[in-house]
Parts: sequence; C-alpha cells; structure tokens
Amino acid sequence: MATVVIKETDCDACLKKDGSEVPAVERLAIGPDKYDLCQTHYDRFRGLLAEALAPVHTLAA
Repeated sequence: MATVVIKETDCDACLKKDGSEVPAVERLAIGPDKYDLCQTHYDRFRGLLAEALAPVHTLAA
C-alpha cells in the first residue's frame, strides 16, 4: 500500500511577522524568489506590486 504525504506550508510573512503558523494558500514568485503567503498577505503584496507597476498592459495574443 502506498503512503501519501501531505505537506502544509505556512505563510512566510506571518512567520516573519510574529511567528504565526498560518497556512499558505498562494505562492508569489518574483524572479528567482518565491514566497508562500496566506490570502491576506497575497492580496496585500499583489496590490502593492500592481500599484508600483501600474499601469499594467496585457499583450495581445
């Protein structure tokens, strides 16, 4: 019988902030750097990046 290992990842920002073990639900990658984030931190950092890089243009296919 096979064994399935499920690994939960905690939010990097919560761990750094106060040591909280909050489950990560999204991964944000910026170049070679990758951050596992809870939904709150993902939304916050995504918003900050969007604001810093605005206006965002999508390329036509």
